[in-house]
Amino acid sequence: MPDDVSPSESIEAAESSPPAAADAGTDTDAGKSAAAPADPLPGETDAAVDAASADSAAAPDAPSASPGEPTAEAGEESGPSLQPAPPASAPPASAPPASVAPASVAPASVAPASPPTASAPPAPAARGLSYAVDIVFCIDVTGSMTPVIDAVKANALRFYEDVQTNLTAKGKNVDQLRVRVIAFRDFTEDAETAVQESSFFPLPDEQTAFSAFVSGLAAEGGGDTPESGLEALALAINSPWTSRGDRRRQVIVVWTDAPAHPLNFAELPPDLASSVPTNFSALTDLWEDPQGPVGTSSKRLILFAPDGAGWSDISANWENVVHHPSQAGGGLSDVDYGTIVDSIGNSV
Repeated sequence: MPDDVSPSESIEAAESSPPAAADAGTDTDAGKSAAAPADPLPGETDAAVDAASADSAAAPDAPSASPGEPTAEAGEESGPSLQPAPPASAPPASAPPASVAPASVAPASVAPASPPTASAPPAPAARGLSYAVDIVFCIDVTGSMTPVIDAVKANALRFYEDVQTNLTAKGKNVDQLRVRVIAFRDFTEDAETAVQESSFFPLPDEQTAFSAFVSGLAAEGGGDTPESGLEALALAINSPWTSRGDRRRQVIVVWTDAPAHPLNFAELPPDLASSVPTNFSALTDLWEDPQGPVGTSSKRLILFAPDGAGWSDISANWENVVHHPSQAGGGLSDVDYGTIVDSIGNSV
């Protein structure tokens, strides 16, 4: 600074001189000054738009859009409202970038809408399986069994309807239901009347005959406490089971309030000897043998019997057994008829 200029004069000179250009990079508008004048004149934006319109008018006419196809303006509808006007050197606003596919053309990877391809018709609803059910009642008919025998007699004529109603409620369709009865006492005490057997009664066709057979049973005899229940069970296993139906059930129901005698081949009458095993192990094999008289998946054994000799062993070791322990000597008075029917329904 010259010596003859005072500091105050220097400041006044700086204030009166023209402003210097802003340093590059010190303002966000600096980047814009590279493409447009630093001090745009009023109305310059409108002039740029007019210039763009003139360029568009000078360009060859683009092919007209097909019916229903969006126009270029429609495709760019949101563009102008979000961005400033393009510089004069930019391509005309109406021409889409070369890399952008027309709005009406679906991406190559998108399959055109078309009816679904033909497929196999839905499988028809499965026909309800046909069950053929055989039930064998092994009933202790010694003197103490009056309560359960009276219950069986009272319900024999409606047994078919009760069982069918129970099965229907469980969604099971039974086309054939047959019932057989084996009444037993004690071979030691009642040799000639120790066993009474019926054939199978197809229900409901022969429910009158079934009722008549049950009505002829009398609770008497028995002697000592154990009874010949295992012999009756062996006869039941060797029953002439049906071979009909898609599914078969071979159900044996034992009703007794007494433990069972051990099997004694010497006490059996000749006509039963071939149907009764000589010991408990052989009886177990008869039940468990896959090639035996009862099918592995179709057999069911329901015991209404006390915990005691024979029955507890069966419950603990045989397959497909349901044991409802009863009161010894009580005649199954504690067993409800509805429980018996429901147990049968659950076994099918």
